[in-house]
Amino acid sequence: MRKPPRRNGGQIRKGRTAPPAPRIVELEINSVGARGDGQGHLDGEQVFVPFTVAGDRVLARIESRRGDGLAASLIEIQEEGPGRVTPPCPHYGRCGGCNLQHLNDEAYAAWKRDLLVTQLARHGLGEIPVQPLVRVPPSSRRRATFAFARSKGGAMIGFNARASHSVIDLERCLLLEPALVALLPALRAMLAAVVPGGTGGDVVVTLTEGGLDVLVEAEARLDLFDREKLAAFAETADLARLTWRRPGGGFAEPIVRRRAAEVSFAGVMVEPPPGAFLQPTRGGELAIVERVLAAVGEATILADLYAGCGSFTVPLSRRGAVHAVEGEQGPLATLDAAARREGLAVTTEVRDLARRPLAVHELVAYRAVVVDPPRAGAASQVAELAKPASPKGGPHTLVMVSCNPATLARDLRTLLEGGWRPEDISPIDQFPWSDHLEAVAVLRR
Repeated sequence: MRKPPRRNGGQIRKGRTAPPAPRIVELEINSVGARGDGQGHLDGEQVFVPFTVAGDRVLARIESRRGDGLAASLIEIQEEGPGRVTPPCPHYGRCGGCNLQHLNDEAYAAWKRDLLVTQLARHGLGEIPVQPLVRVPPSSRRRATFAFARSKGGAMIGFNARASHSVIDLERCLLLEPALVALLPALRAMLAAVVPGGTGGDVVVTLTEGGLDVLVEAEARLDLFDREKLAAFAETADLARLTWRRPGGGFAEPIVRRRAAEVSFAGVMVEPPPGAFLQPTRGGELAIVERVLAAVGEATILADLYAGCGSFTVPLSRRGAVHAVEGEQGPLATLDAAARREGLAVTTEVRDLARRPLAVHELVAYRAVVVDPPRAGAASQVAELAKPASPKGGPHTLVMVSCNPATLARDLRTLLEGGWRPEDISPIDQFPWSDHLEAVAVLRR
């Protein structure tokens, strides 16, 4: 009998129903749910137990309510299910990420694809063809947001513990590009030297073609000596760029720019603003782009909504004219500069698509539309796309790129009711051993 890894318990949520009295129970796990926790049943109620697989028999402690069920902590595995393996990471069970390393590869891949299949079925979309899971290998994540905490003994940097704000001081990570992990000792030393005790924050590190791009988000009054230390850190660590920003998304102060922190989109170099969104892996980005380009086909007048820095806009501009719309000025400015330099047929527009989506009379100009919203989805824009097509024309191809199967399924339901025909969906796993899943849906009208 193996003991489970130690972890911090989840917080009890206040609600109308009183929390259950803590008690130890024996359970048989029959499935793994959407959040990656095993699911069993007790007295007619569903019980969620982390770090378990289907077929496990376990001792668990009932601790709180979770939705319509009960949340429990794992005490002991009495009998192992057939899909269990030894987790390869030393931080497993304490770190808040990679909570499915105990699943064998076959069981994990089936579970990951089923996240999408299940959400589609819940919205009456079970007939849409779902392609095989595209998988991005470990050690390929080029961008990470690390949490840090500065104490009297120094600085800890890594990821937050499960269900906690405490920081797991990272020794290694099986997901990250090796260059990001190799930077951690130097980051600890820099934070210990510059950040005052009792301070916490985040460090966003991105591996670009020009080298490592680092954005520190923390409260600190940087004097001349601090800036000299930061400059020395950037030189020693061979950073491309180092930027500092106070929490809350304010002004990002340039500290050092030794080289351009550029990324390549279809051979065009673009320098994103510090901390700007990028697809987490290069391989995942290429897989998405390949499907987007195949879907739009010969369409030559296109709109890229939620365009970011142009990871889809630039490849699409090789096909025709692209109008890129994004809610933030910074990413669009870098895209616009690159497009002008390269002579690309790209126009840009800063616009909050959640509050002011492109209306039917504006969509009529485009033959294909790509939508890549945040996790909340694109309900407002989808509502406009679902309205009856204008007699003057409009898009006949729509590509939805999503990082949330639940909101994707919701938006697809709206589009289906508006006359769009889903062709297929490709699930893409850029986040191994987690419950995050990317997907690309192609629709025609």
